[in-house]
Amino acid sequence: MRTALVVHAHPDDEVFATGAATAVLSTAGWRVVLRVATRGIGDAADKLQASCDLLGIDDWDWLSTKDRWVDDGGSAGPRTLAATDPQQLADEVERTVHEVQPQLVLTVGRDGLTGHPDHIAISTAVQQQQCYALGAQLRAEDVRAGEELMRRLLPGEKVGSGMVVGSDRTDLLEIGKAPESRRRQALDQYYAGLGTTDIAELLTTYGRRGDSLLLRAIYDVSGWDTDRFEVLSSSGSDVPSFP
Repeated sequence: MRTALVVHAHPDDEVFATGAATAVLSTAGWRVVLRVATRGIGDAADKLQASCDLLGIDDWDWLSTKDRWVDDGGSAGPRTLAATDPQQLADEVERTVHEVQPQLVLTVGRDGLTGHPDHIAISTAVQQQQCYALGAQLRAEDVRAGEELMRRLLPGEKVGSGMVVGSDRTDLLEIGKAPESRRRQALDQYYAGLGTTDIAELLTTYGRRGDSLLLRAIYDVSGWDTDRFEVLSSSGSDVPSFP
């Protein structure tokens, strides 16, 4: 059985960044293993199992110990992934790759998908590994379309951190045709209705105006069923065939 290792900074990244890909790989018979570096904010870690069940993730655990690193909302405090010694983080990823022996590693792209410093730290650590690794990317055109949707629905309001820009590359790899409902329902495990409620209706009850809402808009305009990736590392491993 082929194995895919998914490495992320926070709970919910497995939905936003790689949710379609893991569902597709699982359906195609891959064993999908997730390692998460922090518990996220609040009780986010409690939602992980339900999310994994929906996305076809067979096993999840912490990248190190569950309290080694924290998520402080992108402020890059002293216990965050962004502030840690990059070699220590790379060593933990290397240990996990050695333990899991995956044919494929998935994480976020070099820009962290959203520019989040913890995401970038994880991506950098994966890039140093002897494996075939892909990093999730958004297309710049989709980001612009999502921003335009938010401007129409929330005129005069700022949505997002301003660090979500996407890529203009034309060589991104696609893993897609996943059931849209599974990813939407997985997102609902973290934020009630964020995945499945009609977006116009959602804005009447969902008060946050950060990157999570912007990503919802981006996927509404670009599709929930496909993830796009850049190659982060191809050393020490054969290129796997995808579904």
